[in-house]
Amino acid sequence: MKKKQKRSIASLILIREKLAHDLCNEIYMSKDEAYEIIDFSFQLSDKLPETYDQLKSEIKSYIIINMLSLVTKFH
Repeated sequence: MKKKQKRSIASLILIREKLAHDLCNEIYMSKDEAYEIIDFSFQLSDKLPETYDQLKSEIKSYIIINMLSLVTKFH
């Protein structure tokens, strides 16, 4: 593997871990659930957002929208 490719893989792993930790603390979800949502968001996008905060905000928005749609669906 090229050195640049190894760095990008390592940085994605670190971002994934930090995101999971932050989501667990901010919206009280389990780490396994956070990993599933993060992995899903990585699969959906062709490129990552420019900043960590933007990525975290997009994931949190996705979670909140889905929770609200479930609440209104069953209400």
